[in-house]
Amino acid sequence: MNGSPDDHMKEDVAQDSAAKLAASEYLLKRAESLQSELQRFADHLTEIYKDYFQHVPTYMHTSFTSELRAEVENLEKVVRDLKSTDPSASHRAQSSNLPFLEPVWETAKRSRDIVRLRCAVSSGPFRKQVLAPGTRIVRTQGESQPFRSGSFIVDVIADGGHSWYKVSSMTNKRVLFDLAKEAIYCGESDDEDDESFTQDYSDIPLLKLARNLAHAARGHRIQTKSPSTFLVLPRINEGEHAEVDKVLEACRKLGVNLLCSDALSPAPPLSDDLLHIIAPSPKANFSEVLNIDTSLLVALASDFSHSEVAKQLWFKHSHNDHADLENEQSMLSLVYPVIGNHRLVCAKEAAETLFHIAATLATDSEKARADLILRSDTGKSQEQRVNELQQLSIHQVPPYLQLPIKIVDMNENNCQDCFTDPVKKKLETVLNPGRSVFSYGWASGLTTMTCNSVVIKQLEKDLEQLPTLGDLSWPSIWAFPTSRPFVGVPKGARDRVRKHIGDCSVVCTCGLDELYGHQSNVAKT
Repeated sequence: MNGSPDDHMKEDVAQDSAAKLAASEYLLKRAESLQSELQRFADHLTEIYKDYFQHVPTYMHTSFTSELRAEVENLEKVVRDLKSTDPSASHRAQSSNLPFLEPVWETAKRSRDIVRLRCAVSSGPFRKQVLAPGTRIVRTQGESQPFRSGSFIVDVIADGGHSWYKVSSMTNKRVLFDLAKEAIYCGESDDEDDESFTQDYSDIPLLKLARNLAHAARGHRIQTKSPSTFLVLPRINEGEHAEVDKVLEACRKLGVNLLCSDALSPAPPLSDDLLHIIAPSPKANFSEVLNIDTSLLVALASDFSHSEVAKQLWFKHSHNDHADLENEQSMLSLVYPVIGNHRLVCAKEAAETLFHIAATLATDSEKARADLILRSDTGKSQEQRVNELQQLSIHQVPPYLQLPIKIVDMNENNCQDCFTDPVKKKLETVLNPGRSVFSYGWASGLTTMTCNSVVIKQLEKDLEQLPTLGDLSWPSIWAFPTSRPFVGVPKGARDRVRKHIGDCSVVCTCGLDELYGHQSNVAKT
């Protein structure tokens, strides 16, 4: 017996609700899967940028993470409401942003060396080019200030900052509709040339998007060039409609590369190998031999690095700050894992500066460490040096630490001949011994290790002012997030002998040993 119309209607409503619930649960499952992959990406960034001189991992994906979190929360609410028969829930599911977020992530997985996801950059107007996010010498956010002027969202910045990808969910049907609105569809303007097409119909959304992308990129600079631009169109098929193809060609005329559905390979599954492609470790391209800057030489010999330094009355604020920093994290716990068993060299000027500073103000233990890590005329083997350094340190010294550090001429093998006059002029702005250190490392193709991030940032800006570096690769430099100076001895006390008060032949009762016992100018009792 057939049921009543009301029964059929109720059954249809139930089936429709069940279908909407299943569709929403499927969307939620996809969103959670994407969220899981993004978290894995975030964890990978935290690991590879551990101990980098500035905090990189969070800002690389913050915007995308926030958008995805909001999408997951929205879909969770949709599913709850559908189960409670809220009539507005199905509409919210249909307006889901997931069909856009997924191709953004797929674009990221097809990329290399990601800098940012969903990054807001300035859209101008530009009085001059601004530094784009990316890697010049080190990874930085650049100087773009999108919220001071207009802003443009780049969905994926990759290739160390050289490639900008913008994803659009536009379809062939939508482009045809936009053309119809502009009254150039249905047979009109068959003889119109590409230039007039671009000018007359600039309000077509896809063409406007391409123009804004190209304009924003031209206003930015990364390693003396503007980023290359890519418009990713996963829902547009090229070759199906002549009118659509004409719009695509107009986009290309603006200098934008197009990646339509037929040109997009499936995104690879996320794996450890893929993570190291889309986000390689900044340590991955270290040279076999490392060039050591003066700032790191000092840190390797400092009492702050190798001992528990009690704060003294004569300490400056900077001394106290370094004592606090060392208590929070040992400097050598940063340095030893990075330099590993690499062979180590330093420019003669760096070594001379270290010995001059040591002779002027260092404690005896700091002078002894400086000799162990640098002086090659002592006849001591690598093993002996490591053992003696261990006697002067509370931290484990790696047995493979390559000592002594070899002192080299900054123009060894005439390496400086590779620099053009404009590059040499920019290097002259760096004070010695830094100029010798950085120019030698750059000219020799070595990675330079430093604690001086200020100089690196200034050098980046100076080199970006050049029209080109020619065939030169940019310098390879690793900046540690902190430094350690010598503890030294108080000013005005370096040439005077401190004497005990009273009889301190057995135990010091006057407090001299407690305050100044670590210094070399305390009289023996």
